[in-house]
Amino acid sequence: MRSREVGLLGLSALCAVAVSVGAGGCQPEGNTRPPGWSGGPGGTTGQGGSGAETASSGEGGRRGDEGAAATGSAGEGGSGTEDPPAARVATIEEITTGVVARDTVVELKGVVAMSQKFFVDLTRSGACLWGVFLSSPNLTETAANSGILAVSRSEALTDENGDVVCPRLENASAGDPFPDDVAPGDVLDVVGETTYFTSSSCSDACGDLNCNAESDPPETADTCRQDCGASPELIAQSAVGQYQVEWIKSVTRTGHVEPPTPHVLTADEVMKLSSPTEAELFHAWGGVKVRIEGPLNPVLRTNSMGEDVVVGAYGNIHLEGGPVQVGDKIYYVGGAQSACHKGPIYSNVNIVFNRVDGFLYNNFCIWSLQPANKCADIDPPSEDCATDASMCR
Repeated sequence: MRSREVGLLGLSALCAVAVSVGAGGCQPEGNTRPPGWSGGPGGTTGQGGSGAETASSGEGGRRGDEGAAATGSAGEGGSGTEDPPAARVATIEEITTGVVARDTVVELKGVVAMSQKFFVDLTRSGACLWGVFLSSPNLTETAANSGILAVSRSEALTDENGDVVCPRLENASAGDPFPDDVAPGDVLDVVGETTYFTSSSCSDACGDLNCNAESDPPETADTCRQDCGASPELIAQSAVGQYQVEWIKSVTRTGHVEPPTPHVLTADEVMKLSSPTEAELFHAWGGVKVRIEGPLNPVLRTNSMGEDVVVGAYGNIHLEGGPVQVGDKIYYVGGAQSACHKGPIYSNVNIVFNRVDGFLYNNFCIWSLQPANKCADIDPPSEDCATDASMCR
């Protein structure tokens, strides 16, 4: 009977995210890192992606790829017979507070990129999904409802083996509307469509979590999650989704500013974010870059050799005080040559973290904290950052 590590989350909801109709579900184990992995590349399909005890956000939004292609909307192909709706100028706050309805074409003017572009997922219909976190303009510090994930698309490639893959951002162009070199602080005008990302895919079948997936007959989803280490409270959080801007139609870079510093979550805020009754807090801080301050002790995991490790399977670090899962979804690139795109390395099991900066992100069925830079967003930085915390900027 196979088991997959799915740890407890203070900032998370288990199985809140996966895919809508026609988009890819939780990645199978063959496309993620093997249990016991602790810092090397994951050998994933195409760009790879972090895998992690996590399922990608933004994999389909409100509609399937096939449906989009049939109508010719959202840049997925198809001839289309109707003129696209005019974009409504909107703010991030209007989207994340529900003032602007879902499925509305919007233009976000002067928003600030808070992350580099990163691989989100490969859909079943052959679309590569790419993400950039955005912030409201004119902020010196991030605030509630001021951040959102923007998800763009490009067509997948076929490799020499006939497999459908996505480009590796380390050495190839993604081919989507976002500039390949988009960086924190870039000022952008973005046109896309508002979505609210939720799915039942990860709760529909035990195998979607790769957790005891070989049992016959398959176990129920709740039993599966409990076997993976999920508490009843986390199971109850599964209805919490994430506001996004998807189906990106155009991106114009207009300048560059100093990005706002991350808001420091109080201990009370962190604990409330681990409650299934605090959906408004999830929505308020989802997509926002925030900071949790230490001392933060890691919850040690056990690798395939029976050793205690700080970095668990799929590159995740679990911290006490919620607890909190810290992932590497944004900066990790499967098969990367640069240390900046590899998973974190912490060999000292007695390490204490002073702070972690990251985005509250609904990734692979779990809300987690995702740093954009393992050298600058985590203190102390990953061991392969040496002494230069800015090396991956």
